[in-house]
Amino acid sequence: MLEIDDAGGGCFIGPEVLVIHRLETKEAWYLIIPEQIIDRVEYGTKLLKRYFKDLKISSGEPVRLCRGEIFDPFQKYLEKRGFQVEREKVSPATDALAEAKFLEILNSYGFPKELVLEQRNYYQFYEMVAFWYYSSKNQKRGIRKARLQPPYRARRIAQKYPHLFQKIFHEEAAG
Repeated sequence: MLEIDDAGGGCFIGPEVLVIHRLETKEAWYLIIPEQIIDRVEYGTKLLKRYFKDLKISSGEPVRLCRGEIFDPFQKYLEKRGFQVEREKVSPATDALAEAKFLEILNSYGFPKELVLEQRNYYQFYEMVAFWYYSSKNQKRGIRKARLQPPYRARRIAQKYPHLFQKIFHEEAAG
């Protein structure tokens, strides 16, 4: 069985990560939707089609797709080609692969490794990312998504209390 999941689509910085995970062999392939892509659904669908062709995945292999809307057109594509498609929550292993790859990318920007997504609370996690982005001069070119606006509240708070957030992130990184 193949499972396909995404991570990072709701975060205003960094790419979106798609993962194709073959459960039986634990093989995983990562596909990246760059920050500058506005139509992520179309781009992601093209990537998935190409990978399925390149990997020579046959219609005899069942596919479980995450429920996110990014996979809607790909589901139709697969079903037209005779694939057995399930639309439901993917396994914790596949979810962990996608989230870990997205966190690895955030960490490569300098985001503290100690700050992680807890209990799938994306709102809180993306708010921490925003505070980090605005408070520690991390507003690097090219890491903001073209299709998403950064959270206004986080920017205002980080501007009002810049030393507080710099201290918090410095202490978190020091551990």
